[in-house]
Amino acid sequence: MALAWVFLFLVFPSKQKEIKIEIGGEWDKSSKAIVVYVTFIVTIFMWLFGKKLFGVNANVVALIPFAVFCICGIFQKSDLARIDWDVLWLVTGGFALGVGIDKTGLAALLVNTIPFNTWPALLVIIGSGLLCIVMSTFMSNSATAALLIPILTAVATGMGPQLAPFGGGATLIVGLAMSASLAMSLPISTPPNAIAYSKGFIEQKQMVLTGVVIGLVGMIIGYIILIAAGKMGLFPEAAAAVAPIASV
Repeated sequence: MALAWVFLFLVFPSKQKEIKIEIGGEWDKSSKAIVVYVTFIVTIFMWLFGKKLFGVNANVVALIPFAVFCICGIFQKSDLARIDWDVLWLVTGGFALGVGIDKTGLAALLVNTIPFNTWPALLVIIGSGLLCIVMSTFMSNSATAALLIPILTAVATGMGPQLAPFGGGATLIVGLAMSASLAMSLPISTPPNAIAYSKGFIEQKQMVLTGVVIGLVGMIIGYIILIAAGKMGLFPEAAAAVAPIASV
């Protein structure tokens, strides 16, 4: 993060010495405000415990505030018109692409055509990270991780002895998740990118330049630390958790 901050400061120098932020307002005690407070508390509670207690997944829970606000008149037609729908299309398009690759069997085909068992363990760890960061650049980070982690977990289980010197399957899975988070070269890669791009704050060529540099440097630093930690045996519990996940 520190290196990324320095790099961004050098590429996009700012002449402004300070930023003053003044936030005014007071506690709103109107009936609509109380509905908003209660709805947010219920929504957060349902996100944390709804699946376990009531069997309601996060997607359904996300519709609760929308439904309540529309019924209570908090959301109006004009409010919906002001939503940045192009940003939503970018983000959901990335998720849709990930679901499509998964449901059509393309993801499994791509992974199964790669002879992981014949590769050196270190090459599998870094290679899976490179595959993840490339895929995550063109689709949502979350969708890519959700798509690849179950598949690579099975690979990690099959390569247990080869991966053991590097921290086991946990090193492979953690590296995969890290790589997905480092993909930020296009507007579609992650929602913050999409929001900044839609507002006109940055051009796509600028995003590509900084995204590629920060992504590659982040992977190099991240994998050095990750592999070193794995060799030091810092992932015993996480490694043990991979096997039951793969069996499911």
